[in-house]
Amino acid sequence: MKNVPTPAQLSAREGLYPRVLGVRFMFMPRTLRLLHGRGGRQRYHGEVEAERGEGLCSRVFARIAGLPKAYTGPIEVEIDAGVRGETWIRRFGKSTMRSRLVGGDGLVFERLGPMRFAFALELAGEVSQPAPSGMQSLHSGEAVAVSSAGAGGAVYSSSGETLHEIASDPGLTWRLVRVRALGLPLPLGWFGGVHAREFERDGRYRFDVRAALPGIGLLVHYRGWLDVEG
Repeated sequence: MKNVPTPAQLSAREGLYPRVLGVRFMFMPRTLRLLHGRGGRQRYHGEVEAERGEGLCSRVFARIAGLPKAYTGPIEVEIDAGVRGETWIRRFGKSTMRSRLVGGDGLVFERLGPMRFAFALELAGEVSQPAPSGMQSLHSGEAVAVSSAGAGGAVYSSSGETLHEIASDPGLTWRLVRVRALGLPLPLGWFGGVHAREFERDGRYRFDVRAALPGIGLLVHYRGWLDVEG
């Protein structure tokens, strides 16, 4: 069984998620740290259920962005992680969804076709393991106060902002903060129906992604699990 990367290994490799999350990376559940802490090319398998909107505009937009077709069955996710970012290829049967992820300014930028989305990654759910107390430093240089002797603790920034609170499933929430198409900014209000999270339940890595647009409706909703233990 492959081990979770240590802080020293993460610092040496400086992967995308450790860079963006800093010390918060170590507060994610084990399966998320396994998936996001490995470098090089990895392949994971699992099961997925994908729904697609049925309207003409929904189908056109989904096709432009390269979103998967309606599908239920096995999924293969290939991640090629390097120092400059990560390429994700998700294979939903005969449908393939490809995206490129890079980090910057504490955000993750994902490119899907001509679309570019900027996300803030936020911890959600219970701390899944004991955490040290005291001040810890993020990659950005910001100090955070860590207070937890186990599940149910919280992480606060030096300004008092809560970074991690109790919730049912520990993991990450992807909060959309900017959208561009062909380099042009789009109103963020158009994308209030975009929600993404990855979390651990019953010791298994899970994901849930939904995208809808006002006046158009559902574009895609896919959710499932991956075996990341290897």
